[in-house]
Amino acid sequence: MKWLRRIAAAPLALLAFICGIGALRIFTKNLPDSSFGEGVFAAIFAGASIIGAYLLLRPDLQRIRDKPTSEIRAWLFSQPIGQAVILYLAAAAVMAAAPKASLLPAFVAQCVFSALSAWSAARARRWWATAGLAVLCWIILFGALAGTAQALTPRGIGEGAMIFLLPMEGFSILLAISGIVRWWWRRH
Repeated sequence: MKWLRRIAAAPLALLAFICGIGALRIFTKNLPDSSFGEGVFAAIFAGASIIGAYLLLRPDLQRIRDKPTSEIRAWLFSQPIGQAVILYLAAAAVMAAAPKASLLPAFVAQCVFSALSAWSAARARRWWATAGLAVLCWIILFGALAGTAQALTPRGIGEGAMIFLLPMEGFSILLAISGIVRWWWRRH
């Protein structure tokens, strides 16, 4: 039952993120065909989605409060979900500071995630589960980074998004190599 709550909370959080960016763009007059009322509606919808995701994840958040900080920090750096969250927050902060060069931090974060998640999968107890989670987190991180870069860049990212082909192709190769390394470690 707890996995169903977590799975249901993920789209709500993503919807809140998308509506929040939309509301921000409407309020900053970055979407010229939108009215102020549409921005208010997007903000209300984002808030409702955040509340829904919080209510679904509240038991998990209460369990996290009882754990020591060192254990939470170790989990954040060793699991693909934590790595994706940390890299997104770091890249988003740099993108907000320099919106004209927002593709560069997004590209670096995606490349770092590709390498870190493959290494985490190789060291994990169950390679298949961690590799599947890494693929899911890679896709979500890619969408979030590209969406944030698109929202912050004055005229959009356009053909500059082709820069993401390197981490896209490199991730599958690194993940396959991590599986081979894991298989070799288990054999020896």
